[in-house]
Amino acid sequence: MLRRTLVAVGCAALLAGFGPLPAPAARAATSCPDSQGPLLAYNATRAWSIAGSKGGGVSIGVVGAPDRVAEVACAISALAPEATVASGSADGAIVVVADTSVDPASIGGAALVIAAAGDTGELMSARPQGVVNVAAADESGAPLPSSASGPAVTLASYGNDTSTASGYVAALAAILRAGHANWPARQVVAQMAGSINPVSGNQHTDQLGFGIISPVQAVSQGPVDPETLPGFDAMFPVNQPPRSVAPSTRSAPTSAGSASGPDTGSSAPSSAASGTPSATPTPQASAPGSTDSANVWPTNPVLSTSPSNGSRAAASGGGGSGGINPILVIGFLVLLAGGGYLLWERRRRLKPAATTPESEWEAPSGPRHSGYSPPEE
Repeated sequence: MLRRTLVAVGCAALLAGFGPLPAPAARAATSCPDSQGPLLAYNATRAWSIAGSKGGGVSIGVVGAPDRVAEVACAISALAPEATVASGSADGAIVVVADTSVDPASIGGAALVIAAAGDTGELMSARPQGVVNVAAADESGAPLPSSASGPAVTLASYGNDTSTASGYVAALAAILRAGHANWPARQVVAQMAGSINPVSGNQHTDQLGFGIISPVQAVSQGPVDPETLPGFDAMFPVNQPPRSVAPSTRSAPTSAGSASGPDTGSSAPSSAASGTPSATPTPQASAPGSTDSANVWPTNPVLSTSPSNGSRAAASGGGGSGGINPILVIGFLVLLAGGGYLLWERRRRLKPAATTPESEWEAPSGPRHSGYSPPEE
């Protein structure tokens, strides 16, 4: 009895000295909860095989509420695992605005901005041109009731909310960017939108934009002409100058006030969209407007709005000859000369042999024509 009492007293002393035992650490999520379904629907393995890339060499910045930023980063890593994701940064070739706590207009520089439409279930607030606004759809292709809608919606993607959906769209943009470094951002967006319908005639809707992205089709199809997409020019004008907005401190809420609930940062329109500064700024989501050459997009259109690559090459090699390719001219002359030679050779061979006129014939001579006739037998 005494021994048990001493053991109990000793244990109590140890607990009092070291304090309460620490609670077990929360298990970190290793993947998006809904990543497998969308990846199977998108046939990611085939898309990677066709594209020959998983987004390697492309940097993607993600800004917004921390919980929504984590969702976006998870979706990008699932569909474009080789892309570099910078959470909490607006520096990259692609910048994802994970929720409506950040005004897309505050992102400066030449990055392609992809923004979640929001999870209000209402009409989305006005946004500037040149922003890819992403709605969310379930795996049956129907828009989520919680997804915001409106004429500014550009594309849709699978996902449990618009944050995850915007991550998948950014991942596809990274795959296209990695495979076509000479494409401007406008062409990459047109490729995602136009490849949803092979004829590039998909009508735009307020709920899903041009439709749900199709990675395999996007990487398989040749360049989509942006001019074939109805209303695309209004969303992405030709030769739109890069955003030159200075770094903003009104962009995002503090992390303490943004991770408290599932709808934080995306259930209410951004105060910055109306021009009113946010009451809770944070420096991490400011837009530095990077001048890194790796983040700068080409500006020359691929199709439609200017001569094609072949036409430009012909014009530059023609020395101001109206775009006539000298190689074609030389080839034509060679064919013409060869045809003339063959015609001349044929006529020469068919020319009849010369004959002696009848007046110049010589009289027959010889034994049979000398006046002597052999006797008949």
